[in-house]
Amino acid sequence: MSDDICKLCKKKAMLRHSHILPEFFYLNIYDELHRTLEISNEREKIIQKGIREYLLCQQCETKLSKYEKYAKELILDIPNFSRNDSLGILYSEQIDYLKFKLFQLSVLWRAGISSHEAFAQINLGHHEEKIRQLLDQENPGQVAEYGCLMSVILDTELLHKVIQSPTRFRKKLFGHNAYKFVTGSLTWVFIVSSHHVSSTMRQLFLQETGLLRVMLSRHNEEEEIIKLAQTFHKTRDGR
Repeated sequence: MSDDICKLCKKKAMLRHSHILPEFFYLNIYDELHRTLEISNEREKIIQKGIREYLLCQQCETKLSKYEKYAKELILDIPNFSRNDSLGILYSEQIDYLKFKLFQLSVLWRAGISSHEAFAQINLGHHEEKIRQLLDQENPGQVAEYGCLMSVILDTELLHKVIQSPTRFRKKLFGHNAYKFVTGSLTWVFIVSSHHVSSTMRQLFLQETGLLRVMLSRHNEEEEIIKLAQTFHKTRDGR
């Protein structure tokens, strides 16, 4: 532990050696020797534990761990979601908006404040403080605020054993900055923008009603997001 200022509550405290990405992201991709393959800046290396830094006090660690526990169970259940093959999605209408949205925000924010080279492409700018305040106040914000587009590849063994450093999209997605996280078979695309988010794109985010859509991914994430958004633009039936 280290005696410093907690990055979340901004109080002086003994800091915990906090995981940047939740450790459970790694659990299903470790091999029998507790190793996995990390891809960072186009370099590959074997790691045996997730990246950690002294960031949070114990109280804030405990606060965020509530959302991690919920998210872990939810993510394990994604293959059991209802399925809409015409849209190419899995979906559930039973998601706790507050818990899962705050979990998503915590993943993005911790990557943004990390000094580790693996998270060098995440630059939140003034959004870093806005997200910190949301997390500190346990306020998930509105649907369009820092929304996350999720996709999953089912029935694949290769990607289950790989975790990639998050990257920034080379060009803006629907006019917005976007960051991609790949954790095993799951991909998370966060939209970080001060500009208006269209109603079409908002439908792809976690909804306050508890509806979560997860794209069935097979090819390029950007192409699939655009294709799904175009489909939603033609129809209001998102299930």
